[in-house]
Order: sequence, then structure tokens, then C-alpha cells
Amino acid sequence: MAPLWICLLLACLPAGVLAEEPLWNLSVPSAIGELTMTPDGSYVLTNGERLCFLTGNGTVLWTECSAEMTDCSADGRSIAAARGQQLTLFARNATVLWRDDLDSDTVDLALSSDGTRLVVADLPGRVHFFNADGTLRATVDTRGDPDDDEKNDHRSWISDIALSEKGTYAAVISSRGLFYYTGNGRKLWAHEDELEGGTAVAVSGTGDEIAAASDAGVRLLNRTGALLWEYKSHRPVTALALSSNGSRVLAGSQDNTLICFDRGGEQLWTFTAGGWIRDVAVSENGSHVLAGSMDGQAYLFDGEGQVLKTYPLDGWVDHVALTADGTAGVAASSHEIIGFSTTVPVSLPAPAAEVQTTTVITTASPTTPTAVATTTAVPTAVPAPDPKEGVGLPLLLVGLLIGGVVLGAGYLHRRRSSLPEVRVVEEGSERSASSTEIPLVLEEEEPVASWEAFMEQGKTREAAQIISQQMLVLVGVRTGAHIFTTADALDACPGQRHDLAAFFAAADRLGYALEPPDVREVEALAAAYLHIAERMG
Repeated sequence: MAPLWICLLLACLPAGVLAEEPLWNLSVPSAIGELTMTPDGSYVLTNGERLCFLTGNGTVLWTECSAEMTDCSADGRSIAAARGQQLTLFARNATVLWRDDLDSDTVDLALSSDGTRLVVADLPGRVHFFNADGTLRATVDTRGDPDDDEKNDHRSWISDIALSEKGTYAAVISSRGLFYYTGNGRKLWAHEDELEGGTAVAVSGTGDEIAAASDAGVRLLNRTGALLWEYKSHRPVTALALSSNGSRVLAGSQDNTLICFDRGGEQLWTFTAGGWIRDVAVSENGSHVLAGSMDGQAYLFDGEGQVLKTYPLDGWVDHVALTADGTAGVAASSHEIIGFSTTVPVSLPAPAAEVQTTTVITTASPTTPTAVATTTAVPTAVPAPDPKEGVGLPLLLVGLLIGGVVLGAGYLHRRRSSLPEVRVVEEGSERSASSTEIPLVLEEEEPVASWEAFMEQGKTREAAQIISQQMLVLVGVRTGAHIFTTADALDACPGQRHDLAAFFAAADRLGYALEPPDVREVEALAAAYLHIAERMG
């Protein structure tokens, strides 16, 4: 019966501990047009028929009316959105900071990482440079000179805008060529009529490197506009990314291939998917790459091009994004968004068979819900793994199983004003062979790191995130339901739905606050955890 209770209780583990599963997913009724993630992974922004602002764990903070183009600052404090001729800048709490109506429909926009500069392109081919307060600094025109009789076509269809860090430089690619400006709208240089159908542009953090994609291939230029190298492709380039440090250029095309180049133009690795590459993202130093394909898969690579994970979605994977350090990512199809960690689980060594089972559970970090330090053998009720099958995965599953149960159950039996630190000992000898429950004895000895440890270090945001994650685990343990998101927790506990909704809202506010929350606020969150745990009985 051991395999049975393992399978049953694995459903109670925190989301993301199994490599092939996302941390969270969210279905939306309207089509998703764009996907943005802040560099630290705290917030996610989508647009389409509804503008949706989420926390990094998939909790919806607010939705607004439709938006066709969106972008947000690195801290999530400013959100720019455009629909038709209307341009809006929202605050993080959905308050409208300002609105402006352009003369023509907007086709693209970009907001600087610090939120101080907003660059907007319109349908005729003009580019508008705004300050954070909505003041228009400059308007430039990428169209040809209408008085030039040698040019019969003076139109300029702008495809993409990219900004360097803090918006010091702005690159614009259109049907007429590639243009480079300062953040205030002063033209530095232009390569007109040199690109065959420009499709995408990317700029490094310093603005020293500019990658441009077209129907004919990929180019890398320096800040003066000099061509560093060029790659000719057989099919149009459909996805482009440039690492912030300028060391990696990623290009995906209609021939289903993804190519990684270094700064010198050398091809480091290639990958062939089962469909067109729709979007690609790269971490700041190129250590992780995420690509979405028309084959319905999101592919996660390491810096050497090895596939670490694949995530299936319900349709073409049109949009992907990674954090700056590459530790987390998001991907979206037309109606589904998933979030995941890029950390790959490591198999634990096999312990000695004669040692009694004792597992100490520690909380490692907000992004890794549980860390399991195993100091003993596999429980006697679990058969020893076959050497031919390997020992790492079975042992890891057992450790994770106990961890998931303990993080919830340990706190359920405490009535103090702060969450206790516990050591868990399993009494396998008293368990019936047919039982699916694991009796636990909770002891106060040998306290281990917990939310309180982060509090002592002044990391109040991380402490709040840990308490929130432990609530998800607790709900899963007490209800036996599959808990991956806060919505799952609310559905599993209709009697405590109101209290849980208030708890998770407070946890998200504290855990993703711009400034570290006050200690007393986190202690109040811990007290709310205990109150709900007691009511769940």
C-alpha cells in the first residue's frame, strides 16, 4: 500500500516541486495579446480584451478595460496601456495617473525600466516621447520625405520599439529601416531602406548593442550604428531577444529553428521545435533561454542550449518572459498563462537502511517552497528502490511528501501568536500497513529556519511569502485537494473562503510590496494563519 499513499499525498505537495509541473496556471476568457514580467518576477502583465495585472504567483490583482499595447516599469509601479488613439498610464493599484489622446491609432509602445520615459509609435509612422507625467517631449517621423520625388512610397509601418535600461536610448524598426534615438527623441542615426521587412528590435541594457530582425535575417549593430555582424536566414525571423549584457542574441524563425549567437556572431547552438518560434526571452547573462512555439510547447534551455524543461499549453505559445536572473518564467497561449521556476531538482543520496527515519523540514526561500534536509533512511514501510531504477527520485518523492504534510500540519496544532519551528518525526512502526495516514509527533527540539528566521534578517517580504505558501500547503493537507493557486484554495474551503481571500490578499500585498512591510504587519499575517488553521479544525 506504500505506493498508494505516496500517490495520494503527493497531491498535497506545494506547486512546482515536480519539475514537469508549473507553479501556477490561469485561464482567461479573452485572447491574450502581450505578456510582460517584471525583472524580479514580482508582477505579470497581460493585455488583450482585458488588461490584467497579476502578482508573480498568479494572483490577479486587478483587471481593466481592453488594451492592445502594454508595458510596465521594473518595479511594477507604472503600467502603460494603449487602445486605438487613447494612451493611459496606470499606477500599480489601477489608479489612472494620466490619459492622452493621440491623433492616430497606436501601434506599439515601450516604458523605461524606471518608468520615467514612455515611447509610443502611431499608425502613420511617427514616434512620440513622453515624460512620466505625460508631458510630450518630442515627436519624430520615420516616414520618407514627401517632397522627395525619387521615393514613391513615403509610408513607414512600425513593427517594434525597444529601450535601453532607464530609457536612455530608443530603437525603432519599421518597413523603412532601423532608427536610433536618445530617450528624449533626438535622432542619432538611421539605416533607411536597408532592411527587408523589419520585424523586431532589441537593445542591451547600456544601449551599446542593437539587434534587428527582418524577413531576411538578423543584424547586430553598435551604438554608433556600425554593423557588427549579419546572419541571413532562409525564412522570416519571428522572434528576437538580446541579453541585457549584450552577450547573447536569440533568433527564432518560420523554419521552426531557434539560434543562439554570441556578441561576435558565432552560432553557439541551435534547436528545432515542432512549429514556428513565436517568442523568445533570455536572462540578463544568457544563462537561461525560454522559447514559445506553435507546437504548443514552451521550451526552457540552459546557456549551452540543453533543454531543461518543456511546458505544454492549450495552444500556440505566443508569449514568454523570464526574470533577469533566469530563476522564474511565464508563458502564455491565447487563453492560458503559466508560471514556473527554472530550478531543476537534484536527486538526494541514498541513506543507510538501519538508521531510524527522521526528516527535518526547512524553508529555503520564497521561490523554493520547501527544502528537505534528509538525515535518515527511507521509512520502513516504503520498499527499498531497485538499483536498476535509481535511488534519487523515489527518495526525493518521499522527502517531498513528508515536507508537504508537515508544513501544514505542524502549524495546525499551535495556538501561539507566532508560527512555531518544528522538528517532525515519523512513527512508521505504529502505522497499519493498510493505512493511508502518516501519524506525526511534533517536537519543540532543534528548531530550524522558518519565516521567523527571515524576520530576524529583516526580510519581511520573504517572510510574508513563506507564510502564504504554507497556507497553500495546509489547505492541501486538510482537504486532500490539488492546490496549485490561491483560487484552488478558495474553492477547496467554501466555509473559510472569505477569510482565506482576505488572508491571501494581505499576503500578496506584504509579500510583493515595493518597500519591506513592517514587522507587526507580518506578525498579524501569522496570527491570521493560525486563526484560519484552527477554524479548519
